[in-house]
Amino acid sequence: MFLLLLQLVVNGVLLGGTYLLLAQGLNLVFGVMGVVNLAHGAIITLAGLFTFWFATTTHLNPLLVLPIVFIVMLAAGAGLQRVLIEPIVNSGRKAELLSLMVTFGLAYVLVEGALDIFGSEYVSLPDLQTTWVIGGLAVNEALVVAGLLGAGISGALQVWLQHTASGKTLLATSQNQIGALSCGIDVRRMRAVAFAVGSALAAAAGVLLILVIPLAAPTADTLTILAFVIVALGGLGDYQGAALAALLLGLVQSFVGYYLGGNAEYVVPYLLLIIFMIVRPQGLGKAGRPIWSEKR
Repeated sequence: MFLLLLQLVVNGVLLGGTYLLLAQGLNLVFGVMGVVNLAHGAIITLAGLFTFWFATTTHLNPLLVLPIVFIVMLAAGAGLQRVLIEPIVNSGRKAELLSLMVTFGLAYVLVEGALDIFGSEYVSLPDLQTTWVIGGLAVNEALVVAGLLGAGISGALQVWLQHTASGKTLLATSQNQIGALSCGIDVRRMRAVAFAVGSALAAAAGVLLILVIPLAAPTADTLTILAFVIVALGGLGDYQGAALAALLLGLVQSFVGYYLGGNAEYVVPYLLLIIFMIVRPQGLGKAGRPIWSEKR
């Protein structure tokens, strides 16, 4: 019994590491810009499908794609923010609604593009499917790689935000845009950086996710909702809270999936969201007040 419980905990922690990267990009964009990027899941899916195409076409390690898609989406995200989001920032109260509409439209453009290029079938990679047995625990190689890399990239994001000048500037902007402006911070530039890094993190999550679960163009909406659930559970804009939420979700899904089956496992994120909105609407993190109240 103890070995089984330990197995489920290990699987849950590794799954949580993957979930953390899935949500951090969305969290960063919301924290700085107050925008829920509805194209987030489309970027994840597109990156995952591209990874599948690359690995099956070249027969090379799919992880070689990771730095490529990160850099490409970093540049693409900055461009998209300047062209699509920045022009509506100063639209007053309509800005939030307009940003939702713009990212909603962008999501469907990306999904339709993915359908035309990759088709609508679910695909998965056979790479890294070895099962390691360590001390009686059986762990899937792909889950280990995805979980550790996801947690590692998210950890690097935290180090950047907390211990570098550029990261602290971005963090200050996310906490209070008016205060950042008064300190001479180029808030417009920080918005572009946030969207660029958020898009790059989403693309990195897609590369890792295709190693663990099958993806298809229609999964984009599901991934956007899942990322938003994690962000909401952690506390909107709270990076440490998102880490706790991802870990909690991974653990609960691991146990529920084993004892109640896969169908029940898929309901877990939304059930947790309902419970938290009733019991602790501010989430698991320290963000006990609406973040957008500091930015207007």
